[in-house]
Amino acid sequence: MAGWLALDRDQAADHTSVVVLPYLDGERTPDLPRSAGMIAGLRHATTREEILLAAYEGATASLIDALHKLAGLGTGLDPAAPLILVGGGAHGVVWQRTVRRLSGRAVHVPEAQELVALGAAVQAAACLSGESGRDLARRWNTRRGTTIDAPAEADTETLDRIRSVRDATLELHRSEVASL
Repeated sequence: MAGWLALDRDQAADHTSVVVLPYLDGERTPDLPRSAGMIAGLRHATTREEILLAAYEGATASLIDALHKLAGLGTGLDPAAPLILVGGGAHGVVWQRTVRRLSGRAVHVPEAQELVALGAAVQAAACLSGESGRDLARRWNTRRGTTIDAPAEADTETLDRIRSVRDATLELHRSEVASL
């Protein structure tokens, strides 16, 4: 989205009323494999920076919903544990701030630049050595990094706004499919 908007990824606005459903290639949570991206709530005064923030918020809302779904399945995930951010955007200030604000949780950003590759190496070493992957990861210190404290509480108002647009879009899609 930042590229499309000709912005740096950290040039997002501080606040927006726009909603972006970033389902550009379908979505896993909610289960919408044929969905497409959407921008709602545009006004004449809407800035590119507001749309970029809305894209971060839309992606974060999907992640939070996926975490809630996993928790409901009895995975044993600690709902108060810091969320670990990995990948190219993990070091982005806006991404970190948005995840913290919407989840109400601290975020942890590992120092390792290629954490996914490091995780694969841990799994391979565990298979070859018979040692626990968890023990290897601890010994290799794969989580070394920075933890940014949680905000006072989750921004449920923004989450509710995003979910409302998503749910209305889902209902419209269902009614269109039913009329076929």
